[in-house]
Amino acid sequence: PSGKLLPIQFDLPTDWLQLDRVNGGIQYVDQRNGNKLYVLKAPLPPGTDLATVPKSFFDEAVFDEKSDLIRFGTVVGAHKTTKSSMTQEDAKAAYLHRRLQLNYETLAGNGVQTIERRGLVDAYEIEGYAYMMLASGNAIKFDKKDSPERGTIDMIVDSFLLGQ
Repeated sequence: PSGKLLPIQFDLPTDWLQLDRVNGGIQYVDQRNGNKLYVLKAPLPPGTDLATVPKSFFDEAVFDEKSDLIRFGTVVGAHKTTKSSMTQEDAKAAYLHRRLQLNYETLAGNGVQTIERRGLVDAYEIEGYAYMMLASGNAIKFDKKDSPERGTIDMIVDSFLLGQ
């Protein structure tokens, strides 16, 4: 914001591999199962804030061709933001906070098969921008609420903090 550094904090398993450090992006992958996390930033449309912007904004921001998710080489097919809720009751608090779920398909390495994925997004608003933590995994394991993979995704997204 305004040319200042914005401290971010999140937890992740120590064996996840950081990708694209050279270009300044924040992206990690679990090499065992393909789960990923990204930290993304997108300007909110004029006249909106995190509480009033439609959930379709997040679908567009995350899957835009200029977003880090796509820029880092992920080929995405169908996608949709399916759930959204404000997680902070006080809209006048320092940072608005919103939680979303994304459903999307990626193209497998063979270029033929699609893989259904689910992702959780934790978003904060600071100075007209949405700062988002996206953690995603295989849809089958994600939808199984007690799976270790789902637990890891929840832990990562729950730990995301800005400006602390």
